Amino acid sequence: MGFFYILTQPWLLAILALAVVFVGYAWFSGAFRTEREEARAGLVLLCAMRWGEYSRLISEALKDRGLEPSNIERPPGKDGFDLLFTRGNSRYLVQCANAANQRISATTVGQLYTLTQMQDADGAIIASCAAAEPAALKLAQERRIEIIADRELWAHVKPWVAYDQRIDAETTARTFQRQRLLAAALAALIAAVIVFALAALLRPQAEVPPPKPAPQTAAPRATTPKLAAATTELPDVNLTPEQLAARRASAVLEVRSLSRVNAATWSSQSTLQVGLHTGLGDAELEKLVTDVCGSLLQYEELRFTRLQVEVPNPTPGQAPIVRWRQCR
Repeated sequence: MGFFYILTQPWLLAILALAVVFVGYAWFSGAFRTEREEARAGLVLLCAMRWGEYSRLISEALKDRGLEPSNIERPPGKDGFDLLFTRGNSRYLVQCANAANQRISATTVGQLYTLTQMQDADGAIIASCAAAEPAALKLAQERRIEIIADRELWAHVKPWVAYDQRIDAETTARTFQRQRLLAAALAALIAAVIVFALAALLRPQAEVPPPKPAPQTAAPRATTPKLAAATTELPDVNLTPEQLAARRASAVLEVRSLSRVNAATWSSQSTLQVGLHTGLGDAELEKLVTDVCGSLLQYEELRFTRLQVEVPNPTPGQAPIVRWRQCR
């Protein structure tokens, strides 16, 4: 019953669409993952650095991991590698690349592995702003060569990047997040408006049984004062209250005698409550109303009677569906 109720309420469907589209759009666009955009902006900064500044950042990151620069004086790039680090008696060759288009290939890994053998080194490290190819990653794992590349590189060197550069990267990430959240909100709002319009348009077809248009259901309440005034104007002032009551009772008996009617009682001075055995279609209901009004119109004082027709609800345990009708 609760789910069916939501399906029949356009504003609830619109709110649901608003929430789902906003969260879904924001999630898939990466609005909740600012670290990716921060790393992307940080890599742009690293690529713009001079090689000497970039290699110093790599050195600081490696020293934080327990490695120490070798005491051997050597120019960067000599013998095919840039930096030489040690840990105890172990030696490690380091290659530093800060070109954005210089992807790490399997060939690069193979050449560095050959250098480690020639230099009698215990391992090697590649620090690159560009990403590594899948084949290079697989070969590096087999040759015990560590690759620090792409977004992972930013995570390693960020603590040693200049403060203003870190702020620039974080600001870029927050700007990206605001843009994605704004786009998600706009998409969610458009989706909510569309869902509300479609739900409101299709709502009459979704109701069981089909409802009467809203103006008709509101009409009885709007005309109630006039009807009450009309029923007080009796055509025959000589009728006693007992005679009027007898005529009303006689009219009820005639209505109860109709085959479709289960019960008929006066719920107020001007309203006759009519209960039905089974549900009826619109055409059958109008025919029944004609028969009921035919019984009432025999009595002049009952010509303005309002009918409260209660149709059994097709859903078990639910209240009957009320249809209002007027004989005149």
